Amino acid sequence: MGEKVRHEAGTPLSLSVATFLSLALATHDASSADKLEDIQQARVCVTGADHNRPDPYPGLGDFIGWPGGIERMPNGDLLLAHSAGYWHSSFAQPRQIEPSLRTDWLASGWPLDFPAPTGGRVMACRSTDNGKTWSKPFTILDHRLDDGAHAVFKCHDGTVLCFVGVQASWYGYKKAPKAFEQDIDGLNTKQFVLRSTDGGKTWSEPLGLDSPGDFYERAHGGRPIQLASGAILWATYYQVAGEKYLRGAIRRSDDSGKTWKVISRIVRPDNNIDEPAIAQLRDGRLVLVTRPDGAVFHSKDSGVTWTDSGARVVPVGSAKLKAPQLLVLRDGTVVAIASWKNLRVWISTDGGQSWSKDIPLDISSYGYPGSYILGEDDSILLPYCASGRAPNRVYLVRFRVNDERTGIELRPVHLSR
Repeated sequence: MGEKVRHEAGTPLSLSVATFLSLALATHDASSADKLEDIQQARVCVTGADHNRPDPYPGLGDFIGWPGGIERMPNGDLLLAHSAGYWHSSFAQPRQIEPSLRTDWLASGWPLDFPAPTGGRVMACRSTDNGKTWSKPFTILDHRLDDGAHAVFKCHDGTVLCFVGVQASWYGYKKAPKAFEQDIDGLNTKQFVLRSTDGGKTWSEPLGLDSPGDFYERAHGGRPIQLASGAILWATYYQVAGEKYLRGAIRRSDDSGKTWKVISRIVRPDNNIDEPAIAQLRDGRLVLVTRPDGAVFHSKDSGVTWTDSGARVVPVGSAKLKAPQLLVLRDGTVVAIASWKNLRVWISTDGGQSWSKDIPLDISSYGYPGSYILGEDDSILLPYCASGRAPNRVYLVRFRVNDERTGIELRPVHLSR
């Protein structure tokens, strides 16, 4: 496949954030319960077009975004994986976009002639001080086609997984044009998994996953879960050529990500399963939330079969709910975080059957959050992006659901172990 894996080199570079935030972090220890009132004060820019940029490479423009997720490494470091390229998708060269679609995209500002021999790439930043400072971005994977991070996940045995989507260099066609038929099995997008056994310092060659569909398989950053049995479940979505609606897939690994099998295909008769996110409830059931309507599904058999609960996170007929993250607090409270016009939060105290009104988290940002860390104090450390187009930034914020389970409280990013 011509994949190129680069190992991290050097020592993380200490970077100062805004002066007021530096002062705030310096005066808060891990047990601090102080609250921040302003998202502009609470969030930290980890990397972006105008802050802590990656070193130049062919194909790098001003789209530093799409955070795949953040995870704590076995040695205590924080690793935040993200994408870097020139636009929403950073197609590698040569590229072929259906002519009418190309015209529309060019009119919207998409630089489809941007020189990028291998498109975008998967990068990451590392923090050795619980999120106060971050290293310069370094490359995890530079596939010969455009690639981006979907999630980072630490298994119970300490193995770290990085989930990656690889995008073909064509778009807008019902099947791969002849010149691209041999790329990633002729698919438009294919999923890969990388493994690290040294805390994300070096990575395996990418493991390609056979798609359950014949057109594409994608993910968005939904955090995988690991069951008590050791099984890891990861939710994706896929398209069958000629079918109107997208379908969901649940993948399972029983060997810390070495091998994967599809254990469930979720099909709705009248809507998509798109960008699904899963979590495990305190009673052992699994819960899943999906774009576009925030439909809530449950599974009683570890993800093999799913039932539509009839519940919806957002009002029927409202704006699309995009890129949900789903998590369960220690008392069983379910929290959904997603882009719904912008970055917002919803709370459920009954296993996802009913939901609070949307709670703004960062209404100045597009959002599209990546996978999170749930702290020992039930605080949530969440990466997200400023925009869906260049120039872009990757932000990090920490918040808690209040004790009444009616709202959220912003906290300094600094996270105790």
